[in-house]
Amino acid sequence: MYKCADCGNTEKFIGYAQENGNVLIYKNDSDNCSEPYSWIYNISEKNWSSDLKFIKCSVCQSENIIKI
Repeated sequence: MYKCADCGNTEKFIGYAQENGNVLIYKNDSDNCSEPYSWIYNISEKNWSSDLKFIKCSVCQSENIIKI
């Protein structure tokens, strides 16, 4: 869990996420979607991995993010 040391936010942060592994790919039937396909990562598999990087707080824009 992460927290902004300046304002106390623990809910939303700006950063990036990267996932790698097998996915379930399915056709998008939504008229509002520009992509014809969507996907869901199957996280129960053994070779799935992820990486998160927290850059700043979405509330106060501070970069003083700590792991709690």
